[in-house]
Amino acid sequence: MWNEEALRLLIAHGETTTVELKVAPPRPTELAERLCGMANAQGGTLIIGVEDGSLKIVGVQDARAAVDVALRATRLIHPLLVLDPPEPEICSLEGKFLVVLGVPARRGPLYQSGGVFWIRRSTHTVPLTLGEVFELANDRGLVRWELQPARKATMQDIDLQRVEAYFLQRSLLATQSSRFEEAEKVFIGMDCATVSAHGGVFPTNAGLLFFGANPQRSLPHSEVVCMLFRDELGVGGYLDRKIVTGPLQTLVDETELFLQKSMTIGARIEGWKRIDLPEYPLEALREAVVNAVVHRDYSRDGESIRVFFLLNGKHHSRSWASRAAKYVAGSLRKRHC
Repeated sequence: MWNEEALRLLIAHGETTTVELKVAPPRPTELAERLCGMANAQGGTLIIGVEDGSLKIVGVQDARAAVDVALRATRLIHPLLVLDPPEPEICSLEGKFLVVLGVPARRGPLYQSGGVFWIRRSTHTVPLTLGEVFELANDRGLVRWELQPARKATMQDIDLQRVEAYFLQRSLLATQSSRFEEAEKVFIGMDCATVSAHGGVFPTNAGLLFFGANPQRSLPHSEVVCMLFRDELGVGGYLDRKIVTGPLQTLVDETELFLQKSMTIGARIEGWKRIDLPEYPLEALREAVVNAVVHRDYSRDGESIRVFFLLNGKHHSRSWASRAAKYVAGSLRKRHC
């Protein structure tokens, strides 16, 4: 329930991404678009009875009729949008009635009105493009990108030796690992392949990333770019550069080798044995690389993992390692500590 002070404060800031002001009840179709846009964004509040430009409180002549329009608008949204509270509030301010609609922030379904997915950006409500719909649906878990068929890929792009080696390791096909028909069934059961409407078998994005002979042919953004720099700002150029390609396991292993090759290795002698002392703990570096490779969003084209390593940086291994283990997305960078 809105109190007078909170409502005045909300109106005083004017329209924002989460606030829309209407001088009078719009048509149900228009109101449905506005509510749909808020629901697909951050949620928000729509107030009827306030001029947008001047922020003048004019009120509505028939508050109950305005509530009816709002409720009709919600029925034009699919799936059904439930307001918060479910029925619009009638508030009194300066002796005039305002109708306040609360749109909750939801991370679930995508809402559409009139066959269009709308979203509120700044103070405008605009339709989502097909790419934006897919990206938003993927972010909300409505569409699982990894289970979609890989574009322009066939089962010929799968490294069957890698698949059978995995099966043998898991003891799934130890007695008949050479039979592709059985391996294909298990591959489908693992969601690494899918059957098309015409009965054909095609690798999923997950299957290609894990077992592809050359995943970057269909997913070029899945590569890892490794750079060894002379200085922190990179103005001195780079000393080494490597683009790592292959399935996920190869990405991790080859990136780890690049880091090992780039760092300084010290040593100490214990008895008759030499104990290597790498510049940074290898376990922390590998954990950071694994997190970057496994947790990134591969559905976003044009993005890749970048590993930046600074030569001869002043450091404190324990401090850096604790931070490195927290890197779970796009890039890794060796910093002065």
